[in-house]
Amino acid sequence: MNSHLRILIAQKELRERRRLSVRVIAEESGASRSAIERLMNNTIREVPLDDLARLCVWLDCQPGDILRLEPLPEEPAR
Repeated sequence: MNSHLRILIAQKELRERRRLSVRVIAEESGASRSAIERLMNNTIREVPLDDLARLCVWLDCQPGDILRLEPLPEEPAR
């Protein structure tokens, strides 16, 4: 599972012609700063559903736009 939040935020920055800091994103969306930072850095392991919902409303997207299932690397043969 990989986060595409950074890409969605970059697209929003281009559309709105403004820079969006984590502080601004947290204030406008209502999501926690820690969840935003971990999603942007792709280091999050558990996503609070309320934060995910707030980001989806703010970005006008679906959870699957933020979190994408990537193929798992194949395990070496034993």
